[in-house]
Amino acid sequence: MSLNITGNFFGQIKNSKQYQAAAKDFLSLHRQEVAAMSPEQKMMYELLGGEKGYMNNVMKNYNSDGDFTAGGIVVPGMLATGIPESERHQIINISEDARQMMFDNVKREFIKENGISNGNTTKRSEVFRKFQLSIPKEDRLKGTWTLQQYEGNYRSALYHAVKAADPNWEAGQPFDPAILDNITREDIEKNLVQSGNRLVKKSINCYA
Repeated sequence: MSLNITGNFFGQIKNSKQYQAAAKDFLSLHRQEVAAMSPEQKMMYELLGGEKGYMNNVMKNYNSDGDFTAGGIVVPGMLATGIPESERHQIINISEDARQMMFDNVKREFIKENGISNGNTTKRSEVFRKFQLSIPKEDRLKGTWTLQQYEGNYRSALYHAVKAADPNWEAGQPFDPAILDNITREDIEKNLVQSGNRLVKKSINCYA
């Protein structure tokens, strides 16, 4: 009786989006690996749960909607595998709050690191994650692409502002943070225009 219940239960699991997504990504290759096992290896494999045990472990990387989350590390909807660049590299509307959050982070880190992007100290991943979780799943790849466009333009504007104040300055060298006091997100965005799937400066402006 217990085996029958277990079988029925696993049958229900196999119909779930979670199982189907995991199977699509991993099961075919796994079965090839099992087929290549020696009799002794297969015996140990079955003792450890066999295919059911393997799939139960793999399924932990997916949520109930079939989204790959790597146990909560990856935000649902942010796996780009199999999605054409033309579908995920699109410009969409980004809330003012999200843009301001990104601008504040870019400016803070630009000053702290003297104009250098330091992957060891940046909190940009936290900014992106918070933003991603604030919008619908289907918009997250496009929204992230768009916010990256703003991020790059904010950093470029700060760089050119410091350069305009001190032509001899180079990234990595100290500078007077007061140079950036009057640089606002709004001023930078007024000078941006969409060009295809990118946001670019519509005219030369040193923001000084």
